[in-house]
Amino acid sequence: MISKGVTAKWLTGLALLLALSSVQAAKQKRATHSLLEPCQKASALPSPDCGLTPTPAFSKDGRLWVVFVQNHHLYVTHSSDLGQHFAPPVVVNRVPEAIYHDGENRPKLLLGPQDELYISWSQKGVARFAGHIRFARSLDGGRSFSEPQTVNDDLAPISHRFDSMAVDSQGRIYIAWVDKRDLVKARESDKVYAGAAIYYAISEDQGRTFTPNRRVADHSCECCRIAMAVDHDDQIVTLWRHIYPVNIRDHAITRLGVDTPPISGQPIRATDDNWMVEGCPHHGPDLALGDHGKAHMIWFTQGEKNRGIVYGRFNLLTNTLEAEQAIDASSTASRPQVAAVAGQLVALWKSFNGIATELQMRISHDNGNSWSASRTLAETTEGSDYPLLIARGEQLFASWHSRSEGYRLIPVIIDVP
Repeated sequence: MISKGVTAKWLTGLALLLALSSVQAAKQKRATHSLLEPCQKASALPSPDCGLTPTPAFSKDGRLWVVFVQNHHLYVTHSSDLGQHFAPPVVVNRVPEAIYHDGENRPKLLLGPQDELYISWSQKGVARFAGHIRFARSLDGGRSFSEPQTVNDDLAPISHRFDSMAVDSQGRIYIAWVDKRDLVKARESDKVYAGAAIYYAISEDQGRTFTPNRRVADHSCECCRIAMAVDHDDQIVTLWRHIYPVNIRDHAITRLGVDTPPISGQPIRATDDNWMVEGCPHHGPDLALGDHGKAHMIWFTQGEKNRGIVYGRFNLLTNTLEAEQAIDASSTASRPQVAAVAGQLVALWKSFNGIATELQMRISHDNGNSWSASRTLAETTEGSDYPLLIARGEQLFASWHSRSEGYRLIPVIIDVP
C-alpha cells in the first residue's frame, strides 16, 4: 500500500509534469518559426535558447540559474517559474574572450552557502588545444560579477582545460582540471609521459584568491570531463578517466581536501573495463554520492569487459567496486548522467533511434542492484547538447538544449516502487 505522503508527493509531481509538459509542447511547436530562425542572426539577444551549453543550478529558494555562452561572453540569468520565463541576462566577462563550449568542456555554475554565484570555465588559448582555467563570482545576487581571474598558476601556452568545480558546506571552492605542464617537462627531459595530469586549487575566501595549484595524479586522459561531488565529511570525491599501462582508458577515483598533500599516493582504480585506445575518447564519467560511503558512477566504455553505458557502485570505505551493470550497450548510447534523489537512483543518457536523438532514462530503487527498463524522456531531430541532471530538493529535472527546441527543463518523475 502506498502511504498518503507518498501519494501526495506523486500527485504533486504529476501536476508539475503536466504543467511543464504543456509549456514544453508549446515551445516545441513554435520552435521552427519563432525560436530557431532568430537565433541564427548575429544580432540575436543573449538567452538560454540561443546561447551555447546552458548549464543550470538551483538556489535555496528554488530559483533556477543558468550560465551560457554567446558571442564570446558568458551570461547568467535566472527563472522563478522553472524555465518558462527568464530575467534579462547579466554578462560575466565584460571583455570578450574565446571560451570552450562543448559538452565535455562547458562553463560551470555553482552557488555558495549564502547563494553566492561562482562561475568557472576554460578559456581558449592561441595554440591548438591550449587554454586557461578562469573564474568569476557574484556576491550581490547575480547583479554583477568580479573581473575574471586565471586559476592555473602555470601560464604556459599549453592545455589547462576541462575544469570542474565543487563547493563544500563551509563555502570552500574547489576547481580541478586537466593540465599538461608535466608532459611538457617530461618531453624537455626526453622522458615518456602518457596523457596529462589532474590539478586543483582551493579558495577559502569566496573566490577572491586561490591556493597554489596542487597535482592530484599523473597520467590522466587528456580531454574527458572530471566528475566531482562533496561527501558527508566535506571531502571532494573526484572521478576521472585515467591512463593505465599501456593505453588502457579506465577510471580513477580519489578524495580532495584542504589538508590533502599533492600526490598523496596513486589514485584508486575505480573501473576495470580494459579499454585500450590510443587517443582520448572525449567522454568523461559522472558521479553521485549516496549513504555509507557509496559512490554511484556511470561511464562510457568500449572495453573488453563492458561496452556502452555502464553503472557501478564504488565503496569509498573499502575502495572496492561492489556492483556493476550495463545500462545501454547499444552502439549509439552516449553522454551518461546519474543522480541520487530521495533514496532512488536515476541514469540518463543520449541515444539515436535512426531518426531522432532521444533522452533515455532508467531508475533503481535498490541502491543500484537492479534497474528498471529504459524509457524515453524527450527527443529532438536536430543537433543537441549533452543532457544534465539537476535536483531541486527531491524534485529531479533533465536540463537539455537542442538546436530546434532551445533550452528545456524537463521534469523526471520517479515511479514509486
